[in-house]
Amino acid sequence: MAIHETIDNLNIWWFPRDFCQSRFGEFQQSGTNSCTLISLILADKVSKAERFYHRVSNLPARGWEMFGNAMNDGNRVYHNVILANTSHVRNLNLNIPDAIAAIRTQQRMNFRLEEWFYTHMDADISSPLYNRNVAMQLSRIFQITLRVYQQAIGQSAQPHLFAAIIADSRTVMVTLDVRASIVALFDSHQHGRDAGAVFAQCTLQNMDDLLFWFISMLHNVYSSRPVIFEISFLSAQPGVAKHIPPAIKKFAGNIKKPSKKYA
Repeated sequence: MAIHETIDNLNIWWFPRDFCQSRFGEFQQSGTNSCTLISLILADKVSKAERFYHRVSNLPARGWEMFGNAMNDGNRVYHNVILANTSHVRNLNLNIPDAIAAIRTQQRMNFRLEEWFYTHMDADISSPLYNRNVAMQLSRIFQITLRVYQQAIGQSAQPHLFAAIIADSRTVMVTLDVRASIVALFDSHQHGRDAGAVFAQCTLQNMDDLLFWFISMLHNVYSSRPVIFEISFLSAQPGVAKHIPPAIKKFAGNIKKPSKKYA
């Protein structure tokens, strides 16, 4: 059973320690480096769900099932595609374009997500207000991008915009659900000795709370204060990369060649 915690406007569910990418399912031995695959597969599953999010105080009804399936599917792709073709490299990390390409070799998954654009944000680790400053900067990027996405795509926009946050060699997935007005974050890694994966959600208007908790969690659990955060925005909107308006291009990076590769 997941342990439910509330912090102000934020709802958090800590899953048992065996429910994480390196300890769950048939292909758990491949889970050390599969978080990018898992994050993308989960986002794709959410995009296909009729209605995944309902209330911020409730874990989505299919949450356990979908999270578990995403972890097992991601580990399976890493085992069958990545390790099978790179037997001489046992701990290969993936960037977003490479992970998407690997998933698309599995036709049964019918993976529909496309990368809209990629950007990054630097962080000053010497600042005494590091957690708050980073959270506010990330929140501003997300809020602006969501508005531009809706304006760029118009009435046909898919109800979900996804953001893969890559920091300190870990990938987590943020879901921005316009229809339900909910923002959520899923992290498939183990968290300390007692907790596995973690899921947190709140309303879009309280996005600052979610991101502040995330940045604080990185420090509290992993003693991590990343100096750079890489962000890939994704959507199930067909041809989404063609809709990058001038307002976004000034901070959009090269979506085909991120500077690093991550798990």
